Amino acid sequence: MNHQIVILGKEILSVYHGIKEFGPDMVHFVCTEETNQLPDRILPLLPSSIQHKIYHVQPYDARTVAQVCEQIQKENEGFFAYNLSEGTKLMTLGAIYIVRKYQAKAFYLTPNREIVHLDTLEKELMHTTLENHEIVSLSGNHLAEYHNAKDLAEADIDASASIKNFIEQHPKEHARLQKFFGIFCRRDLINLPASKLFQDGLRYKQRDGSLFIYKENQLLLKLPHTNACHLYFEGRWWETLVANQVRIWSNKQSSPREVWQSVLFQSNKQDTRTKNEVDVLLNNELKLMFIECKSGYVSQNDIYKIDAVRETYGGDISQAVLASYYPIAKDLQDKCADLQIFLFAPKTADQRIDFIYTLPDLLDEWSGALIL
Repeated sequence: MNHQIVILGKEILSVYHGIKEFGPDMVHFVCTEETNQLPDRILPLLPSSIQHKIYHVQPYDARTVAQVCEQIQKENEGFFAYNLSEGTKLMTLGAIYIVRKYQAKAFYLTPNREIVHLDTLEKELMHTTLENHEIVSLSGNHLAEYHNAKDLAEADIDASASIKNFIEQHPKEHARLQKFFGIFCRRDLINLPASKLFQDGLRYKQRDGSLFIYKENQLLLKLPHTNACHLYFEGRWWETLVANQVRIWSNKQSSPREVWQSVLFQSNKQDTRTKNEVDVLLNNELKLMFIECKSGYVSQNDIYKIDAVRETYGGDISQAVLASYYPIAKDLQDKCADLQIFLFAPKTADQRIDFIYTLPDLLDEWSGALIL
């Protein structure tokens, strides 16, 4: 029988990934009072054939950890491997003492999908990856809804590109329409009239989701697409263009990554109310990358929200990106840097026209970066 002894710490991904990678018959969880709830998140994701036992120790008592590990060795037969990726230094030292005494195997998993074999210090790449739903479940959260970016409709992409061109060519008209939507419609499409004529000759018509914008009877934007109002007025056009570039980047990888769009979380399994939305979610192998798309004004609160969402749903090693269509102020740039949030935004208003196409190159850079 193959046994895996796991020292639990505050991070859970490396614990679950070690089990998924090696597929033991029995898992022995060595936990403290602070980590004794973590197996409850892991066990539902494991095959029913994997058995488990839980042991309780103090976080800074190396001797007790050694005694527990020796108990496991004496009471069982077979192959033993220790996952020492987590836990306090003293817990690790206690486990290493038994590893040497019984000539067992021990390994450490790095954020770069590497396995470090602690007896030889040799490295090898892991064979398995974690899927989005696994990482979210391990964080103790629950998915309500998401859209797979690989299923992005070409009609949505084309409509979004047309909206972008309209905004760049007619910024005043765009600002007028967005102000009307924000103030008089309270940013809710339910309150959007079928048509509206403004004093300066600007006019829009919408029906069944399609959208047409005129200026003194000259057609400025024609979107017969049924999703047009949703894309234009709610700013989903920018999210769609960003998601498409992330999808393009993912498809060029040797192993394409999961890319989700409009991800909704719910408070718990019983409460169906949603509590947060992530515009674009990229599976960067062992960690998630949360991308917040802003097609308008960016505030300091938006940046704090991105940081909170990353921490809540992805943990310490996950990454966050603020993707802004417009340039953002220097103080907000500094705030992003302080919080280790990657910034995707043009430096000048003129740069925004082609800036979206530079995102894949930046993802090459960001995907290998570590959050410390």
